[in-house]
Amino acid sequence: MQLTEYFKENMIHLDFQAGDKDEALNKMVKILESAGNVDDVVGMRTALIDREKLGTTGVGGGIAIPHARCAAAKELSVGFFRSKEGVNFQAIDNQPVHLVFLLLAPVASGGAYLKLLAKISRLLRSDEFRNSLLEAKTPGEVMEIIREND
Repeated sequence: MQLTEYFKENMIHLDFQAGDKDEALNKMVKILESAGNVDDVVGMRTALIDREKLGTTGVGGGIAIPHARCAAAKELSVGFFRSKEGVNFQAIDNQPVHLVFLLLAPVASGGAYLKLLAKISRLLRSDEFRNSLLEAKTPGEVMEIIREND
């Protein structure tokens, strides 16, 4: 399973801005709707917020991986959002989040969804990978960084 199979350049946003987690999730879902990946904005936002209630997906080190399975998702897809200023994502280390991988999946995609979530988590453990994403200048560069590390 290759991460790049579920990525499109229109799902990569390098100048993302949001004041807090709720605003970030709202903006991300609207962006995914405009990209054609979400049928029901309210349903997807609700699924993401419900997942956050179980525990923050702000995993520390400036990273968040919000994820949800929901009938509102048309297909398994990944969005990437980078915030220079950082977003208060209520991360476990209380630090602002600069790199966000958003994973959305239809309800029936259990195994693939979990494998993709594990792959994203594994990639983000690498300092070199994270630093490359922070320095990328274009969505194409982000795609290339992911392709090289996938």
